[in-house]
Amino acid sequence: MGQLLEIEGEVIELGYRIVAVSPDRPTELSKTIDSNELTYTLLSDSSMVGAQSLGIAERFGAVKVAAYKLNSQNIETASGQDHHLIPVPSVYIIDKDGTIRFAHKDNNHRKRIDTFEILSIAQSLIKG
Repeated sequence: MGQLLEIEGEVIELGYRIVAVSPDRPTELSKTIDSNELTYTLLSDSSMVGAQSLGIAERFGAVKVAAYKLNSQNIETASGQDHHLIPVPSVYIIDKDGTIRFAHKDNNHRKRIDTFEILSIAQSLIKG
């Protein structure tokens, strides 16, 4: 999430704003905001209702949940839920009318779209 700060100014100049959604409960968001020094909006979807409606919710099995815990990432504590759902890393560019102009998702949680690729796509959408 901190990588988006690299392009935030240019994104704002294009007329967009960055809004990120986290599976963490609201009380955990401040830790993420502070540790990454985020200046954009970060919202909570700890119930994963939003992620499910977008088709980007992935259910982790017991083995994967345990593996995350071994890496000090307890998704139950962070979300305050035991649904074992986490969002697939996704990026959407949405226009002022609410039309999704660009969508990207990758089920590999270690692989994220490059922030400068996001900026390039946003620039090309403005140019038409």
